Amino acid sequence: MATLLTNGSKHEKEASSTSTDILTLALDIVQNAASIKTLLASQHLPAPSFSPDSAELPDTPEHAALRSRLVAALDDLRLLVVGPRRTMRSLICFSNDLAAFQVAFEFGFFTIVPESEEGITLEEVARKAGIDAGRARQVLRMLCTHRVFKETKDGWFAHTASSVAFSRDENLRCAGHYGMDEMFKAASSTADTIKASPQKSDLAHSPFKTRLGASMFEYYEQNPEHAARFAKAMAVDRKTSTLGDLFPWNTLHGTVVDVGGGSGHISIALAHRFPHLTFLVQDGVPDMLAQGRRLLAVEDPAVACRIELLQHDFFQPQPPPERLTTRGPVAAFFLRHVFHNWNDDDAVTIARALVPALEAAAPETPLIISERVLPCLGDEVPLHEERAMRQMDMMMMVGLGAKERTLAEWKALFRAADERLEVKKVHGQAASGILEVVLRK
Repeated sequence: MATLLTNGSKHEKEASSTSTDILTLALDIVQNAASIKTLLASQHLPAPSFSPDSAELPDTPEHAALRSRLVAALDDLRLLVVGPRRTMRSLICFSNDLAAFQVAFEFGFFTIVPESEEGITLEEVARKAGIDAGRARQVLRMLCTHRVFKETKDGWFAHTASSVAFSRDENLRCAGHYGMDEMFKAASSTADTIKASPQKSDLAHSPFKTRLGASMFEYYEQNPEHAARFAKAMAVDRKTSTLGDLFPWNTLHGTVVDVGGGSGHISIALAHRFPHLTFLVQDGVPDMLAQGRRLLAVEDPAVACRIELLQHDFFQPQPPPERLTTRGPVAAFFLRHVFHNWNDDDAVTIARALVPALEAAAPETPLIISERVLPCLGDEVPLHEERAMRQMDMMMMVGLGAKERTLAEWKALFRAADERLEVKKVHGQAASGILEVVLRK
């Protein structure tokens, strides 16, 4: 197996290519599964299982590459063996599976079931959830088919690795609940929204507003409990390790202006990693800045002293650099997951509002934009990876009437804001991307 980890096998090298031969795909699966097992053993890591105490595969580049090749082959083999009609029949019925998840989140199944080998009786789950045992049984047994919970003996249910992940991680549980509550409801109104406004997609013409009667921002202002859940849901993927690795932050000197930075959690993480930089966090929502002040109050003073907070609406022109901070020159303007919340017209306005400050800054002071870059035809991104990005693209459309963008769409957006704005470089790729944009003078 050592050669699989160094040079790779013929099947492993070809795993990214499309094959319709089930034996070739099966051999790809065996080879990549063997490579993963060998790699885990060499690093003294346990193999994954369905047990609640199972560890997930690490997210190192080596593990991720092997996992991607294995999943690509698994997906294609399953589709070929099951066939298109059965596959599509299952897919279009998947709203029924999601209905079971919706009930489980709404009625607290994930925290009701204890972390014990024996588990809990159906009747006890129903009693604690406040619902009838019949429908609780229907929901639990549906979820068991996804290995979310398991029936240990007739009428007794216990955790699996998948269900216990929701039990142990409140942020992940909130992400599931938010997804199965307002977003699942909004998604069911997508076609109706497009029929009502076939040429318009924005906050006011989004499935979210169609279904829930308010735009996403208005809805969370009106429903603070749901807003708190949404904030926790968004905290699930707050990983800054990749962000710190993708861009050469060490080449910057001065203050990074974090535009639309919310509570500043990303700037705080970057400040820990890059002590030579200071950060100015801007956000237009006073509550987000108040949350930021609470975070800084309990932060390491050596980090907190390098972070400022400023209320600013990013639709309005950015103040000139000399008025932004007294802590040295502006090194960059940083926008993380800002543009994908807005349709093209609004996104152009946000980009245009940055131009006056870029004109007054040092030549080629960059806009550092952390966003997905959707693949185009021929980019050879594995379908399961592209599907994850397309899911986010659809989520933006459903929730905000907005979108993710290809590189060509990013370039067009910046040209529309100002012909001098140019994408200098894309750091990383696809789901983990940073666009470096400069104003050519």
